[in-house]
Amino acid sequence: MARRETALQTAQSRLMALIGSEFQPGDKLPNERELADLLEVSRATVREVLGQLAAEGVVKRTWGIGTFVHEPAGRVPVSLGDVTALRDRITASGHRPALTDAKVSRATCPADCAEVLGLAPGDPVWRVDRLFAVDEVPAVWICDHLPMRVAGHDLDPSGLVSIDLDMFEFLANATGMPVRRAEIEFTAVLADEVATARLGVAAGHPLISATQIGYSAQDVAFFHGHITVRTDVLTLRISRGG
Repeated sequence: MARRETALQTAQSRLMALIGSEFQPGDKLPNERELADLLEVSRATVREVLGQLAAEGVVKRTWGIGTFVHEPAGRVPVSLGDVTALRDRITASGHRPALTDAKVSRATCPADCAEVLGLAPGDPVWRVDRLFAVDEVPAVWICDHLPMRVAGHDLDPSGLVSIDLDMFEFLANATGMPVRRAEIEFTAVLADEVATARLGVAAGHPLISATQIGYSAQDVAFFHGHITVRTDVLTLRISRGG
C-alpha cells in the first residue's frame, strides 16, 4: 500500500510539473495513453491521478471530450501592508474565513526560533498550529511558537483555537503591548507530505512558505511562525509607501 501511495504521489508531482510548464488554463491535456508514456506510469495510475486532480479543481474532465486545465476561480487578495488579523483581511475582501483545525500545545523550542525569542533550543514554548479555510477551501496553515512568558506576563494561548481570537489580539490583551511590527520572509516551495495532508493539495503543488516574527514597540520578539499558503486560493499583496 505504501509503495502504491508513493507511486501515485510521484505521478502527481510529475503531472503537476508538466501542467505548470507546458499548459495554460483552458488547455486540453494529452489523452491517458499519451500521459502514461510521458509520465512513465500505467494508464490506471494516470486515471487515478487525474481523478484526484479533478477533485482538487486542478483539472476538469468532460466525458467523451477530454481533460482540461481548470480555469482557477478568482483568488482572494490579502494585503500584508499592515499588522492586522488574517481573519479580518480575508473578510475585508468579501470572503468567508474559517478556522477548520487548531491545536495549542507545550513543545520544545526549535533551533530556528530559539535565538529570535531569546531562548535556548529545547526550552519549553507554546506551539499554536492553525489551519484556515477561505470559503470552505483550505488556504493557510500557520504554526507559531511563543515563549511561556513575555515581559513578566505568563502566556496562555489556549483561546487561539477559536477564530474569534487572533494572535495579535491575544498578545495585546495578554501583555498590554500590541504587536507593532512584523517581519516576513517568503520562499516558493512544492508541497511535501505534511503540506499535502494539511492543505489538501497534491504532492508537488506550488505553495508559498513564509517565516513571520512579531515584535512589540520595544522590539521584544513575541512569536516566531511558519506560514504555508495556497497561492491558488490567496494572493499576497504588499503595499509600500515612500
